[in-house]
Amino acid sequence: MVDERDLPGLSITRLGSGRDGFGDGTVSALHEEATRPVSCAPVSSAVAGGASRYAPLGSVTRMAQSEDGTSTFHLVSYRAADAVRVMDELRAALATCTTYTVKWPAETTFEDLRPIGDPHQGDEGVSFRLDVVSSSADEDSDPVRMLQSFQVIRSGSTEAVFSAVDTESHRVKTVPAALVIVQMKVLGTGGHRP
Repeated sequence: MVDERDLPGLSITRLGSGRDGFGDGTVSALHEEATRPVSCAPVSSAVAGGASRYAPLGSVTRMAQSEDGTSTFHLVSYRAADAVRVMDELRAALATCTTYTVKWPAETTFEDLRPIGDPHQGDEGVSFRLDVVSSSADEDSDPVRMLQSFQVIRSGSTEAVFSAVDTESHRVKTVPAALVIVQMKVLGTGGHRP
């Protein structure tokens, strides 16, 4: 896992721990039924941090902060054949899915989903953006919208999921290229351990 030794301009923080579906540890695969339509479940899994319907073997989650913003990244390990299936299913879902709703932990709608090109890292990868639309606590207020961008890259049997969000100007915020390049290099060489 990349750290400040690799990218001195970034502050990298561990997020969560255990088996609750977030953080370090062996996360649980997500239930497809939580996503409507179910055909969008592979996208929903990527957005939730990479735990697909195939049981992951392990995962780590980190947040990278700089003066330019915050990015989150997850590394999720699978059996080799499952890692390939995760990418195949994600690519197929991105070809047809434009809007979906997730009912867990709270009902949230994801709109205007669109691919934005493939990252040229690892063995294969996809990039996409979407609007996260959450209900406002005040029933008279408009829903809260956040624009998120994602890069999902497979290196061997590990999926790396990078995300960035813009909560203010509603423009596409990208994950720092240096973070992606260095993390994929560390992952490819079997460098640092979490």
